[in-house]
Amino acid sequence: MRQVAPLLLLVVAVAPAWAQPASNDDALVDFFERKVRPVLANNCYNCHSANTKAIANLRVDDRNGLVKGGNRGPAIIPGNPEKSLLIQAVKKTHAKVKMPPEHDLTAADIDALVRWVKDGAAWPAVRVPASINRVNPKYDKLRKEHWAWQPLRNAKAPAVKNAAWPRTDIDRFVLAKLEEKGLDPVADADRLTLIRRVTFDLTGLPPTLDDIDAFLNDKSPKAFEKVVDRLLASSAYGERWGRHWLDVARYAESTGSARNLPYPQAWRYRDYVIDAFNSDKPYDRFVREQIAGDLLPATTQQERDAQLIATGFLALGVKDVNQRFKVRFVMDNVDEQIDTVSRSVLALTASCARCHDHKFDPIPVADYYALAGIFQSSDHCSGLRNQMGGAGLAYYEPNLLLKLGNAATVEPDSKTKARIAELTVAVEKAKAEFNSIKGTSKGKEKTIDGRPAQMVARQKMLKLQAELLSLTDPAKDGQVALGVRDSQNVGDTEIRIRGEAEKLGPVVPRGFLTLLSIPDAPKVNPQQSGRLELSQWLTNNQNPLTQRVIVNRVWRHLFSKGIVSSVDNFGTTGDAPSHPELLDHLARKFVADGWSIKKLVRTIVLTRTYQLGHDAPKQQVAIDPANRLLWRHSPRRLDAEEIRDAMLAVSAQLDLRRPKASAAADLKVSELRNNAPEALRILGDADKSVHRSVYLPLLRTLTPRSLEVFDFAEQGMVTGNRDTTTVAPQSLYMLNDPFVLQQAQALAKRLLERGSNDDARVNLAFRWTLNRSATEKEIANARFFLGDYEARLREEASEPKVDARAEAWASFSQALLASAEFRFVR
Repeated sequence: MRQVAPLLLLVVAVAPAWAQPASNDDALVDFFERKVRPVLANNCYNCHSANTKAIANLRVDDRNGLVKGGNRGPAIIPGNPEKSLLIQAVKKTHAKVKMPPEHDLTAADIDALVRWVKDGAAWPAVRVPASINRVNPKYDKLRKEHWAWQPLRNAKAPAVKNAAWPRTDIDRFVLAKLEEKGLDPVADADRLTLIRRVTFDLTGLPPTLDDIDAFLNDKSPKAFEKVVDRLLASSAYGERWGRHWLDVARYAESTGSARNLPYPQAWRYRDYVIDAFNSDKPYDRFVREQIAGDLLPATTQQERDAQLIATGFLALGVKDVNQRFKVRFVMDNVDEQIDTVSRSVLALTASCARCHDHKFDPIPVADYYALAGIFQSSDHCSGLRNQMGGAGLAYYEPNLLLKLGNAATVEPDSKTKARIAELTVAVEKAKAEFNSIKGTSKGKEKTIDGRPAQMVARQKMLKLQAELLSLTDPAKDGQVALGVRDSQNVGDTEIRIRGEAEKLGPVVPRGFLTLLSIPDAPKVNPQQSGRLELSQWLTNNQNPLTQRVIVNRVWRHLFSKGIVSSVDNFGTTGDAPSHPELLDHLARKFVADGWSIKKLVRTIVLTRTYQLGHDAPKQQVAIDPANRLLWRHSPRRLDAEEIRDAMLAVSAQLDLRRPKASAAADLKVSELRNNAPEALRILGDADKSVHRSVYLPLLRTLTPRSLEVFDFAEQGMVTGNRDTTTVAPQSLYMLNDPFVLQQAQALAKRLLERGSNDDARVNLAFRWTLNRSATEKEIANARFFLGDYEARLREEASEPKVDARAEAWASFSQALLASAEFRFVR
C-alpha cells in the first residue's frame, strides 16, 4: 500500500465552493485565458485589482475576489450568470451598478463572460509547491532531540561539596555548577543593598526610610521573609509585574503602522493584567482567559466582564487599517495573533511558517494554518475596519467592540431613531461627495466661501459622522472593551501559497503545533473557533514549554538574564539553558504550587543565590565574565518606569492611586498624527502626570519622553528582554528635561523643610535617593558644592528675587538623581 504523506492526512479534501475552480478542464481554462481574462484586464483592472485601490473593495484579477465580492456582495455566482452582479453590471441591467462606466462592452465580450460564469467560472489552478506535500526529514529528529520540547525531567537537587552554603534546592543546583567550574559564590549582600534590590525588583519603587529602618532593626531570622511578604502583598507589586507582562503582550493604546488609530478602551486590559498579578491569579487561568475568556464559564457578571476584557490580549496588536483588501487585513491580523501567542506563551516563532515550512524549528506550514483557522474563526473586536485612504471616523466600526454587562440597553425613542436613519443616509451621501472630488483638480481648485471644495466636503462629512456616532456609538457610555469573540461562520482555513492571502491551497483542519506531543490533547469543537481548546492545550500540565517559558521569564526579571537568555525564543536558534535541570525543577514546582507567580517569586528571592553581593573578583570574571553561573548578583540599571517613579517617590510627588481610565480614553477613533493637537495633548498629559508610569498613555509612535529615552519596550512585538543602552540623550534628559528639573526642585524643597542642619540634610538626601547614609567625605564635598554654588549665584544673579539657597539645593538634588548609583541596583 502506498504511504500517504503525513501532511496530506491533515488536509480536508473538500474546500469551500468559492475556493477553487469548479473544473480543472483544460478547455474551460483555455477559454478563460483567451476570451475572459483579456476582457477583465482591459476593462476592469484599472479600478479593481491588486495594483489599484480596488474600488468598492472588489477585485476581479482573482477568482476568490470575484466570488467573495466587494461592498455589494459576490460579483459572480458560478453556474448562475443571471444572478451574478458582474453580468448585470456589464449588461447595464442593474439599477445602480453599470460597468464599465464610460463605455459599453461588445456583445462578444459580454457573451464570453456569460458563458464563462455559466460553465463554473474556471480559473487556472494555483500551483501548490511540492514542498507543502513533503515532510521535512529533519523535523522528527528535532522533535526528539531539542531540549525545549522534551517532557520535564524530575531532576533532584545535586549533592554539593560545600553543604553548609545552600539554603534551598535552587542554591544546590547553582552551587553544583559553580563547583564544576572551580568557582565560589561571593559574600552575601549587606542589608541596605538587599532591601533596595528586592524592593525595586518586586515593586519598581525605592524603599522608604521606615522600610529600611524596620528591616535593619529586625534581628529575627525571618526578617527578610517579612519584607518579601509585605512587598508581595502591596498593590505596587501588581503594577510592577503586570508591566512585565504588558511588555510581552505588546500593550499599546493605538494601532501604529501606516495610519495610527487610537484604542480608547485599551486601558481596561492594562488594569485587568495589574489586578491579575495582585490577586495572584493562577498563570494557567490567566493564559486561558486571554485566549478564550469569552468562551469560559463565569459565575458573576463582574467575572464575565473581566474575561471579555482579558481577550484584549489578542486585539491590541499593530494593524494596517489602510490595507485596501479585507482578506489581507484579516490574514495579517491572524498572523500577528499567531506570532504573539506563540512567542509569549511558548517562546516559538510560529509565524515564520506562514509562507513555507519553518527553516529551523519543526513547524510545518500546515501547523501554521491549523492555528490560523482558529483565529480566522474569531472576530477581531478592536473597533476598527480596514479602508484604503479613509478620513475622519471612516475606520471606526463600533459593532466590532465587546459590550460589557452593564452597557446601556435602552432603545432610542422614535424621534432619535428617525434622526439616526436620516443621518445614515446623509453620511453615505457626504462620503460619496467627498470621495468624488478628493485629490482631483475640482476638489483643489474649486472654492466654496473661499475654502477649497475638498476641505468643505471633508468637514461636512466629519460633522455628520460625529453626530451619527453620538447617537449610535456603544462606547459613548464607556461600557465596551477590546477583545475577540467567535465569528458567526467558523471553520477551517486554507494554506496560503507563499503566504499570499488570496492564493488558496489545501484546507487544513484547525489544531495545534505538532512539535509537542501532549497526551489527551483536546479536540477542536467544530461549532466554535477552537480558541477554548487552544487555551487548554497551552496550559495542559503535560505541556512543558508553557511552564518552562514563564518560569524563565520570572527568573530573568530577578537576575537580569534568564536561565535561557533568549526568553522569547526557545527554538533551535535560541540559546541553550545555563541550568537545564534547575529550569525543570522550577517548572515542576511552579505547577505543584498551583501556577502561582507570587509563590515562584517568593521562592526565588529567598534563596541565598538571589541574596549574593555584587563583588567581582578578577579571577572569577576571567572564568565566567557574563556571570551565567550566578557566582554574584549582577547589578542592573533601573528601567524607564523605575527611574521616573523613583524620582517622583523621593520628591514626594508620586500619587500611588490608580487613575481613572487613561488620558487616551477620550480620543476619537480617527488618525493620530505625531504633531496633531490630540497627540501633543496626550504627550503633555504624560509629562504632567504624577501617577505611576504604568498608567501613562502609550500610543504607538508617541511614547512619553521619560520612558522613550531609557529603552522602553518595543510596543509592536513581544518583548521579554528590553535593551539597556547608555547613550548621550539619557544624560541630556537628566540634565535638561523639565520633569527632572521639577523633581529636583521638589526634592530640594522637601530637604530644606527637614533636617536640623545642612549636614543632616545631605545625609537625608543620600538616604532618600540612594538608600544609604552619606560618608563623611561625601558630606564635606556636598557642603563645599552647596556653599560655592550659592555664592556664585548671588554674585551673578541679575534679579534680587533669585533664591540662591533653593537653587543650590535643587542643583545638588539633580546631581543625585542623575547619578549612576541612583539609576542602578546592585
